[in-house]
Amino acid sequence: MESHAQQDVVASRPIIGEVFQEVSRIRRNWTPQQTMDYIKDLPIWNGTPEVVQKFGGLQNRTFFVKEPDGKQYAVRVGFDQFRTRQQTVVNCTIAAYKLGLGPRLVYAEPNLTVVEFVDGRQMSAEEMRDPKVIMQIIDRMKQLHEGAHAIEETISYWWPFDSVRRYLHWMETGKKETGYQPSKWVHLVPQFREITNKLEKVIAPFIPKFTHNDMVCVNMMFNKQNEILFIDWDGGAYGHPMWDLGEMLMWVEADDEMIHRAIERYYGKLGKEELAQRVREVRAFQIMAAVRMCTESMEHVLVPYYFLTPEEVAEGLKLNLPGHEPSFDGLIELLLPRFQAFWELYKDEF
Repeated sequence: MESHAQQDVVASRPIIGEVFQEVSRIRRNWTPQQTMDYIKDLPIWNGTPEVVQKFGGLQNRTFFVKEPDGKQYAVRVGFDQFRTRQQTVVNCTIAAYKLGLGPRLVYAEPNLTVVEFVDGRQMSAEEMRDPKVIMQIIDRMKQLHEGAHAIEETISYWWPFDSVRRYLHWMETGKKETGYQPSKWVHLVPQFREITNKLEKVIAPFIPKFTHNDMVCVNMMFNKQNEILFIDWDGGAYGHPMWDLGEMLMWVEADDEMIHRAIERYYGKLGKEELAQRVREVRAFQIMAAVRMCTESMEHVLVPYYFLTPEEVAEGLKLNLPGHEPSFDGLIELLLPRFQAFWELYKDEF
């Protein structure tokens, strides 16, 4: 006999076939084991599944689930935090699958999603620096940006300059969870604020696109056909398409030659004035991508137990930041010099 959750299939989406529950029973103060026990008891499994936590995310818990018959799934558990809104995560996941850019959603609750396991491998930082892979990412990125027609329900709109301003405010005021003590990096706030306001003025009017907004290698996978899939839609939203391009180029530390190659791959041949504007925007977003990650990490430290424990964060950062301190401090120490290098290189243009 089917469970109530299995009967609750949304009739308007027969092609996708997701199962939705409207009530969230997961609690933010649960331990990883409590979360794992809840996942085991979900009414969608065929038999008693094996559940293993997968570290790597900095805002949500991820688990791999294997049913007795061998079918595998990835389960993501998260809460609204920073720019992330869970309903947007669900809607972006569904749209990405329809576009052939992500795994299929099979079950969702307000703070939990289950997607089919991707039979493939995660992209490495070294692979992401390969010029051929960069061009492949751009091609898939363009598919995403032109895929707003696949979005069936409302998703967020995201503007990075707004997010950074909020982080800067919290760095100055502190947060209740840590006694309203200002951030230990508060001395950087005036510079970050000035740069944020300055770079925002560089951005020309644009048509918002379906964007991922977290274009780092850990959010990309190769399937068995060697196609790139985008995962982890915490930042998914309508936004500026050049943010995705600029952020990716920040992570690979692209030089001017690569920036021009990437823009030509995305837009084709451009006239002199339009090319100059696109280059300025991409450089601005490269800088802002580093600023966003720095300030978001600095804000994280003000609420260290919002959902993930520091131990979980450390396990994730050991995988993502080999050779660096596995903490938000280590992530900041990695990104601050990158921000400073980009700013020194391009600041005279702004």
